Amino acid sequence: MKNIIKEAAKQNNVSVKEVHREIGAAIDEGMKCTDPYAIEFWKQFGGKKPTVEQFLKALSACVSSEISKA
Repeated sequence: MKNIIKEAAKQNNVSVKEVHREIGAAIDEGMKCTDPYAIEFWKQFGGKKPTVEQFLKALSACVSSEISKA
């Protein structure tokens, strides 16, 4: 996951810290979502805010699962 974050920082000409901050803000917003699919996704974190790395790993698994269904 660290390589993904570093690559995102490089491609957007920002620091790794900025990427963490932006993803963290996206996590905060996502956790407020009332969509049933989103609520189900966030349950895996037991009501706690995941780290950026935990979130990316879970998101990757979710996307992989959806791709394999197609």
